[in-house]
Amino acid sequence: MLEPGDAVKIFLSLILLALITSIALAGEPYDVWFGTGGNNANVPAGIYHATFDAEKGELSASTLAMELPGAGWVTLHPTLPVLYSAGYAANKPVLAVFKIGDGESLTKISETPIVANSCFLGVDPTGKVLASAQYGGGNAISVALNEDGSFAGEPTVYQHSGGSKVVKGRQNSPHPHYCGFSPDNKFVFVPDLGLDQMVRYRLDGNSLVADGAVECIAGGGPRHMKFHTSGKFAFLLNELELSVSVFEYADGEMKLHSTVAALDQVHKDGEVFNSSSEVRVHPSGKFIYTGNRGHDSISVFSFDEQSGKLERIQIVSVHGAWPRNFNLTPCGKWLIAAGQHTNSATVFAVDESTGQLKYQKQSVFVPGPICVVIR
Repeated sequence: MLEPGDAVKIFLSLILLALITSIALAGEPYDVWFGTGGNNANVPAGIYHATFDAEKGELSASTLAMELPGAGWVTLHPTLPVLYSAGYAANKPVLAVFKIGDGESLTKISETPIVANSCFLGVDPTGKVLASAQYGGGNAISVALNEDGSFAGEPTVYQHSGGSKVVKGRQNSPHPHYCGFSPDNKFVFVPDLGLDQMVRYRLDGNSLVADGAVECIAGGGPRHMKFHTSGKFAFLLNELELSVSVFEYADGEMKLHSTVAALDQVHKDGEVFNSSSEVRVHPSGKFIYTGNRGHDSISVFSFDEQSGKLERIQIVSVHGAWPRNFNLTPCGKWLIAAGQHTNSATVFAVDESTGQLKYQKQSVFVPGPICVVIR
């Protein structure tokens, strides 16, 4: 029988236990996965893994989790310990599925051949379908997923055609570069660098159904796109123009609001080659980040959800070369930038009030990093 006051003691003990548990979970390191391509370090290409201590802002040394040629892009299942990767098997392009085990080891579940090497993979929020963009093949594909995350069948190919031809040599043919699922999971938008369009598909079960296209700025070269946390805006990265186009979004329709330069001409001058690489939205929705190859920097923007105004507020060196990709930690306090040509990953602190970045004087070895995924 409980004595007087015991119930209060038990209640307080449970609260204390919950508090301790939450603190412990908050202190657990993030897993960081790197998709890597060819590198100049004479080490195997494949999927590399590291951990990130969000309390100290420290990234561990990276280790090879799975040797896989062409493993440039990787992505995670939304709920399962499953990782997907592009790659090559017997010199032919494939998509592969891996189960993440203890010690972050990877075990191959299955793979499926595709018509051209993938430059982007994405899984819908329900974990039922994977979509992929093939820059060189000029197509997008979809693959149905089983409940365990494995492939449920053969990929379906959706071939793009045409070309805007505004930028010679880059826009003579279609070049899909990304597949973005809409906030309501009813549509998939595929930015096509060669068409100056975001090709729109309706998500019908596990298949995509062509549903028109969103016209983008001429010669911009659409690359990657991210939706705002509110679901009311989309940010399209223009690779060739090095700018961000803000679109108002509702029920599958996109309306161009504005386009803001990631770099001014003074920043571009003197570089042999400049191109945008990645766009990310801060978890707060207040800040947007883009990567600039050639200039080797990240541009930081503030965003006003009420007016839709995007304003560039900072340009910071990545302290590496060719930032093909970067990512923010889920807590929004840190950013990890990949330097593909310097075989490096560098850490930045994010100012929670301004969104600006501060280099943490920390860089770890990752061979030829192309993609950064954090969980």
